[in-house]
Amino acid sequence: MPDQSFPARLKTWLNQAGRFGVVGVIGAGLDYLALTQAVAHGASPYATRPFTLALAVIITWWLNRSLTFAAAARPSWREFGHYAAITTTGLAIQLAVYWGALALGAPLPLAFIAGIACSVTFSFLRVRRMFSKP
Repeated sequence: MPDQSFPARLKTWLNQAGRFGVVGVIGAGLDYLALTQAVAHGASPYATRPFTLALAVIITWWLNRSLTFAAAARPSWREFGHYAAITTTGLAIQLAVYWGALALGAPLPLAFIAGIACSVTFSFLRVRRMFSKP
C-alpha cells in the first residue's frame, strides 16, 4: 500500500493540480488554434465555437485521465459523459461568478480571474474525485 502520510498525499495533490493546470492550458491553446484556423478559412466564429469546445473537452479528458490522474480503468463513454458534465458545470460556474462579480462592481480583470479560479477549483476537485473512485 502506498504511503498515506500527509506529506505524501499533499505532494500527490500538488503534482496532480499542476498537471491539471498544464492540461487546461494545452486544451485552451488547441481550442483557440482550432477556432482561429476555422475562422481564417471562412467559418463563423459563433457556429464553430461549440465544435472547438468539444475538441478541447475530448483532448483534456484524455490527457487528464492518462497523465494527470493515471486512470487504471479502461476509458468508457460513461466516464467521458461524466467528465463532460463536470466541465460544463465548471463553465457555468465560471460564467455565473464572472457575471456576479461584474454586477457587484468588480473590475473586468478581477471578475475574469474570479470566474476562472472558481471554475478550475470546482473542476479539479470533481475530476480528481471521479478518477479516484475504484
